[in-house]
Amino acid sequence: MAQIIDFFAAFRGYYSDGSTFIQIISLGSHHNLSVHISERMLSESGIKLGNFLSATVSLAEHPKNFQLKRLNLQVTVEGNFAKVHGIEANLEKNADGILVFSTNNFASAKATNQGLEIGRYKITVQAVKPSEKDLFNGMKFFGTVEEKISGLTRRVASNNTNQVIGEGFRNMSISGKRTMKAFVYSTIQKKDLNTYFLWICDKQEKSIFTSKTHVLGLGHFFEGYFEQTPNGKSQWECVKYLKQIDQLIQGDVIRNKVVLRTRVTQYEPATGHRKYPQVYANHLGIIIDNQNKLPIYCNGVQIKTQLCKVGDSFEWVVVEII
Repeated sequence: MAQIIDFFAAFRGYYSDGSTFIQIISLGSHHNLSVHISERMLSESGIKLGNFLSATVSLAEHPKNFQLKRLNLQVTVEGNFAKVHGIEANLEKNADGILVFSTNNFASAKATNQGLEIGRYKITVQAVKPSEKDLFNGMKFFGTVEEKISGLTRRVASNNTNQVIGEGFRNMSISGKRTMKAFVYSTIQKKDLNTYFLWICDKQEKSIFTSKTHVLGLGHFFEGYFEQTPNGKSQWECVKYLKQIDQLIQGDVIRNKVVLRTRVTQYEPATGHRKYPQVYANHLGIIIDNQNKLPIYCNGVQIKTQLCKVGDSFEWVVVEII
């Protein structure tokens, strides 16, 4: 039996003869359907990359009867990919323990930052590249955070099935401590006190640790108790060193600076809102390509990266392609 299903024109690809197609991905409860349609055929129906559309779908045939749909969503097109901005979603763990954004239109979108806290976020949604589908556990979309929304909205069982409960601020223990993994990227050593500047791999954020008794080298990985300090220079401070752990990222110390080796994914070109291209790496998060060293198709490329000042802040930047 034929059905009318809504789709999103998510990205452009190329047939072997050089002609183009648009990958359309179904929305809502039909989120597992992904089909490529000739771009010329869609354009004849007034549909282009980044549009929403409906189509008639049956088991025996390709989708047909394409109709442009107007949804009140902000979409931008960068290169061959379309992004949807301002989507509100709950971040939760799925059955495999993966952090995913639960959305109405785009089903479960894997969070690019797996160190986020459970809660409600405003995100940007983009389709997963076919070459990266294994990295995203078969999900069709991934989400990147625009901002955290205070409180988490969830549905609960009640006599009123339409009732929605809005949670307030997250309850924290008095200590506010959390066990996380980090490494030392810089140090200041004085006679009676050592200050270590840390990168938290779980949160992909900077932190500090001060100690009179610990002597830690650059690139030292460890597990510790971290406490949130929203009024300090860093959002998190290590308050107790627990134990050394295996290196999560390979690297070297060059001229007293930590230089890491890692593979990158999710290349995003510069835009009007973003001065430089950027990529993503496990444990580090976003890496800035401020010298335009990377090609557009760089998924899986290994690079060297270093924490450098970019504008008014310090960011991981591409130093060299290996």
